Amino acid sequence: MKYFLISILTLCSWTGFAQYTSEINTNRPSKSMGAYSVSEGIFQIESGLGYQKDDYNSERFTNIYLVDLQIRYGLLNENFELIADMTYEQLNAENYGTQTTDSHFKKMTIGAKYLIFDSYKNYEEKINPWSWKANQRYKWRRLVPSVALYAAADFKSKLFRHPDMPGVTLKTGIFAQQQISDHFSFVTNLLVENAESNDFRSFGYIATLSYGFNQKWSVFLENQGFFRKYKEIDLDFDHDDFITRTGITYLLHNNLQFDLSVGTTFGNQPVRFIGQAGVSWRNHKVYRKKYTEGEE
Repeated sequence: MKYFLISILTLCSWTGFAQYTSEINTNRPSKSMGAYSVSEGIFQIESGLGYQKDDYNSERFTNIYLVDLQIRYGLLNENFELIADMTYEQLNAENYGTQTTDSHFKKMTIGAKYLIFDSYKNYEEKINPWSWKANQRYKWRRLVPSVALYAAADFKSKLFRHPDMPGVTLKTGIFAQQQISDHFSFVTNLLVENAESNDFRSFGYIATLSYGFNQKWSVFLENQGFFRKYKEIDLDFDHDDFITRTGITYLLHNNLQFDLSVGTTFGNQPVRFIGQAGVSWRNHKVYRKKYTEGEE
């Protein structure tokens, strides 16, 4: 836990400036997190119901029903955000004629994110009234990402950790976000789990490409990978995972978004299918308008 507290203090020591957006800034339905916070004073809930099937063969498989919940709150300034991220699941397993059921929290993390670099700070794309060609030229500045740092206390269930692994570990990350065109955005997360342990440290990434058709509809394509290479420890239940997801979102109004998504693994054992439906909502009324509305 001391590593988590040190990391949070490090995040708070940075200074910067991010701005409120007129439309909800949600991570769903992807598993990546964007660089920008929800803004100071805003309380936001992102939740989903899902089904997952882990299929080893016709006689060994697991049906999983899950609930995802992410609670986000902007605190102190426009760049800082507290995040609680959890997944509760009920599983029904069939293992060569033996059936088992169980319910548990598969994931529970409590942490914070801080925007350390805003690529649009003090920058504005200007129109050249004398040159059509100049206005059509690609703005290479868009490839410069905004960057946030993340640190969290990761509370691990006994079902998903080695007996020698502590119940609470440090999870850290670097989040980058690029608005590469008027319709495309790209988010990259680089993650370290069990960061304080040489024996159990593992790494992961999430890359998410989103396309907005208009202000209401958008789609995304995502790839996520985990690399669990534990030093001199053989864990039969742990392996590298690579998951691909896609989905669609609909913005009902500025503070409410609905989503649908599916995902699967390739070349892994077990073969995994995931389907989810979710919603994101924010308490817009509590926002204290210190900054210019509508910019990001």
